[in-house]
Amino acid sequence: MGMVTVTAQGEQFKLRPFTAADVTDYYELVANQAIAGPAGFTRAHSVTEAQFLLQQQLKLPQVFALELTATGKVVGSVGLYERMNRYGEPAPRQMDLGYMLNADYWQRGLMSAAVHLIERYAFQELKLVRLTASCLADNQASKLILEHAGFRQYDAVKHPDYAPFGAGQTELFYECVDLATTPGDDQNATR
Repeated sequence: MGMVTVTAQGEQFKLRPFTAADVTDYYELVANQAIAGPAGFTRAHSVTEAQFLLQQQLKLPQVFALELTATGKVVGSVGLYERMNRYGEPAPRQMDLGYMLNADYWQRGLMSAAVHLIERYAFQELKLVRLTASCLADNQASKLILEHAGFRQYDAVKHPDYAPFGAGQTELFYECVDLATTPGDDQNATR
């Protein structure tokens, strides 16, 4: 997955596994309320808190650091997270997409390009059949990223005012289903 790609604006980056050495760059991400709020977590107030959050990410094999190749700086995270079914078990061949980007790098096409990469990885390498994602209704940038990547909205939930995440706001739920038929895939086999 450590492949290098280029955004529409010609900026080179790669997705690679996080390491403990990324903590300073990671702190810049998770300390910013404009990133933490919409992503659904409480912002980190110290490098120690960021270190703890990063330790959690290191345990997840499908979560990647978005590193600018020109500078080696980690400016974001994009990953696939276990998706639970209604019985509280991991849903087979489905995962939930999550991403965040350092605010200094917004509006540069980085996350759109990264989401396209992880989508290809999800369907081609991991052989998933469905990706889901969600964002708050007022998060225009996130909505555009998902729509641009072929996700469609399938649900919306208004959170109560006392909810720990998105209090009083509407959360939109999106899905992307792999439409590519893979030769030799049992689901598409014709016998």
